[in-house]
Amino acid sequence: MLTSFQLSSVVIAMVSLFFIRFLSQRNDPKKDQLWDRLEKVGVPTGILPWTRAIFASWTALLQNTHEGYQKYSKQGRPFALPSIWTGKAIVVVPPSALHLTNRPDSELIAFWALVENIQLPYFIPDRDVIENVIHFEVSRKDLTKRNVNRQLAPTAEELDACFRTLWGNSTDWTTVNGWDMCGQIVARVALRTLLGFPACRNEELVKAAQHFANNLFTTAAIINCMPPLLRPVFAPLLAIPTKRYRNQYRKIVVPLVEERIRLWKEHEKTGEGELPSDFMQWLIPRAAQHGLEHLDPSKLSYRLLALNTMFVYAMSFVFAQTVIDVCASPDHKRFMDGMAAECKAATARYSEGLASSEAVEQLHRVDSAIRESMRVSDVGVVTMPRDVVGNKSLDLGNGIVCPPGTRLMYPTQPMHMDPDFWEDPSRFDAFRFSNPLTKQTGGSLPMDINRNQKQQENLTELTSSFLAWGYGKKACPGRWYAAQTMKQALAYMVMNYEVELIGERPKRRALLNAMVPPTDARLRFRRRA
Repeated sequence: MLTSFQLSSVVIAMVSLFFIRFLSQRNDPKKDQLWDRLEKVGVPTGILPWTRAIFASWTALLQNTHEGYQKYSKQGRPFALPSIWTGKAIVVVPPSALHLTNRPDSELIAFWALVENIQLPYFIPDRDVIENVIHFEVSRKDLTKRNVNRQLAPTAEELDACFRTLWGNSTDWTTVNGWDMCGQIVARVALRTLLGFPACRNEELVKAAQHFANNLFTTAAIINCMPPLLRPVFAPLLAIPTKRYRNQYRKIVVPLVEERIRLWKEHEKTGEGELPSDFMQWLIPRAAQHGLEHLDPSKLSYRLLALNTMFVYAMSFVFAQTVIDVCASPDHKRFMDGMAAECKAATARYSEGLASSEAVEQLHRVDSAIRESMRVSDVGVVTMPRDVVGNKSLDLGNGIVCPPGTRLMYPTQPMHMDPDFWEDPSRFDAFRFSNPLTKQTGGSLPMDINRNQKQQENLTELTSSFLAWGYGKKACPGRWYAAQTMKQALAYMVMNYEVELIGERPKRRALLNAMVPPTDARLRFRRRA
């Protein structure tokens, strides 16, 4: 996954950390007092304990988090988790502190930690695009639960075209790289929403979008493994390959944006004609409200690229991991046949098939399989970062006071594997969340259950034990779109193809806080007879 150049850069950064930590002196008495009061995991005794702990976090953060969760989080106590990402430590707060996620941004803010997590300034040079997130305003308005259904038809159409083109109609087995193939499908569907038709069928654009998203997250994970002081030196060099894909993307997209701006202006003057219904078109009037300088095609292309990154990588990770989790299960055939039967029954009831909101609503087993995969195959170890900001410290109780500049996170992965929350938590049970519905209906397909009466946790539902979407008022605003799209994709796949995993399930690995995606997984598929 890493080139020799990237590996050598990381090695140089890691070795340099020893010298930086040795030469640096603690100069923040308030933070020193915080670390002294907090319980710590992964900090050894002896010479330079914090330096050694931070260096070791590159590979030890996963184990340290699980250890700290068992020792402290389950007793309702925070602990200090050494991390090279921040250059010191993160305060891991217990599940009992989830209410903090609703604190105002003037006290606790997630934005800058999220930007730092993907190191966006090294890939997108326009600072205004990063800081003035007009594109997220569009996400919150046009991809919400209320409006997301209008994407059903174009997504269903694109999925049919994707699978027919990429997977074909052969009843003979075909072997592919599972991560790459799932990513291609997600990239095309995401581009249909972002840029519309026919741009989503441009193969050069699809490849640029997919490779930019994947390379950005891989490179960002490596940058996060460097001490903060060395990132300005090495990060721009590591980002060069990703920037090539960025430039390929923008070369195609900028002219598209220029044409859409022309159409919008003409429509504003005459009121005639119908504008396309996709993210690019929704973004233009929203940007104009903030000032005509925001209608610059170059700036708008960067905004579309920023969202492309979130859509493509995040949905690719979850979709590919769901397929792998289902195929790697000993109950693979039962899961696949059960989902296929449900999908066929639901789509048979509505002439629009997977373009019908009613049909997609009734895909309870598909919904459950994706949610279960998000539980057992997390993207990160600790998530939902919050930085203490302003002039006021955050009091966690018991003498633990976090001064401004302290970063808080939640132990998501240990919570998702906690037997106090989940029965047999290490087992992937695709129907874990739909089983209550099956019991309600005596084992039959749960087609007519009233959503207000059913007992299933839906894919998009926020609970205090399932944090894949975040929690509270600031949870992921695009989860309805992502969930709907992945349900349509998985439903199409199980209805039309048999899919199997070749070899053993890929072993999960962590690079600092990021779970490494299953890029080497091999799948084979064939069209159902």
